Amino acid sequence: MSLNQPIRHAVCFLIFFFLMVYCYFFVDKNLTLQITEIREVYYIPLRILSILTSPATQLIIWMWLFLWYLLVRGEEKLALTYYPLIASLIASNTLIRFIKIFFGRSRPDMLLNDHIYALKLLSFERVYSSLPSGHASSLASIFGLFAAKNPKYAFFWIFSSVALSLCRVLIGAHFLSDVLIGNYLGFIFTWGFYFHESQKNPAYLNYTKDGFLWKKLIPSKA
Repeated sequence: MSLNQPIRHAVCFLIFFFLMVYCYFFVDKNLTLQITEIREVYYIPLRILSILTSPATQLIIWMWLFLWYLLVRGEEKLALTYYPLIASLIASNTLIRFIKIFFGRSRPDMLLNDHIYALKLLSFERVYSSLPSGHASSLASIFGLFAAKNPKYAFFWIFSSVALSLCRVLIGAHFLSDVLIGNYLGFIFTWGFYFHESQKNPAYLNYTKDGFLWKKLIPSKA
């Protein structure tokens, strides 16, 4: 790692941090109030998209593919491509649970119905769990892997993740900054796992077709 790389990461983080602060004070509240009419028109298709991109749905889909290629097909190299994504989905959404509790940001519904726009630190209430968006983090984990494997089209994948995760803003589930922070965490985790594991084989590859776990789960034919 060059000396300039940590500096670039720090600069990107600071830029991102100030962008989030700006959105919190000058964008989120006004944007949420302005898109109320749009929400009523497109709520059903956006809600369906929201369900399909939920952390639980995506984790089930990609974990199933990962285990299928690893344990059933025995195709280690193909399973390896899913590892950064699976690890990012688990790690980023675990961290997000703690961030939600710590900051306790009110949901957009509270702004629209009760005119409440605030933080309630260390809150376990769902109405104070807006920051950050787990859906956005999951999308960023997926598209972040595509971007890492296809650097030439990285901007397209990053833009696609942000654009799709805006469905959470349009249905009134999150503020814009919640979505942006979720995307940031998803990208960081996926890229961290991808570029780290690209240097070596992850531990799970010890349990492949010739290993003990494989023989235990899939008995050999007589």
